[in-house]
Amino acid sequence: MLSSRAPPTLHSLGFIGRNLPDIAIARLRAGGARGIVVLSRARGEGQSEALLPSIARRVKQAIASGELAPGAKLSPSSMAAGLGVSHIPVREALASLAAFGYIEHRPRVGFFVHHRSADDLDDILHWREILEDEALRMAIPRLTDGDIAHLRQLCDEVRELATPDHRSRHHDYLALDRRFHFVVFRRAGSERLVRFLSYLWDLAAPYICAGPDICAGPGGDRPGGHDLAADHERLVDLFGARDVAGAIKAMAQHREASRANACIG
Repeated sequence: MLSSRAPPTLHSLGFIGRNLPDIAIARLRAGGARGIVVLSRARGEGQSEALLPSIARRVKQAIASGELAPGAKLSPSSMAAGLGVSHIPVREALASLAAFGYIEHRPRVGFFVHHRSADDLDDILHWREILEDEALRMAIPRLTDGDIAHLRQLCDEVRELATPDHRSRHHDYLALDRRFHFVVFRRAGSERLVRFLSYLWDLAAPYICAGPDICAGPGGDRPGGHDLAADHERLVDLFGARDVAGAIKAMAQHREASRANACIG
């Protein structure tokens, strides 16, 4: 059973910090660069069987958002204290993440956030290209008028995020970008393909989320005049025309723009 007590603060665990509802990250004053993760119970979370995916999801989100820096150590005991549970399910969740390559496990040392590298990003984008091209070949002929209308609505939201009032909402754009593309990928009709792509997008997220603000620049332009909103609008036009070859080419350019804005190291 989860404890009903108030979630501990980093002060109560011996660190400097403040109460955070989901994930709190602090650095030991005497310990240098080791990041310690403390999780508190999520609202409505009362069953142990829901705990493992919840822990895994929150750790992935913290890595993708940059809250957990490359090389940060993940402490099962501190995370368990924050949740009011045994360290065993926490360790199992971390072991599962390590098995799928989301984090690194060093035997007899612990769990750590991966360091980002250009070679790793190249590998991720290589497999994304192969699977996304196939997904587009399968999905575009199956897109409905309703899908195209939905995609145009998402384009409008992307355009809004590129305005001066919203340029700081970098992570909102990334979530919206993912929603946009997976509307199309799901039309391929293969849940297995969608799972593979979701896995690759998860692995790419720390590189993209930690990069420079891709909504920066006049009118939402990236450095070099790359307009992120126009990217999506051009893709929708190609989807509507059922132009598979054109969409594949445009997606390649879209991935290259992401690569150019990625954070390595």
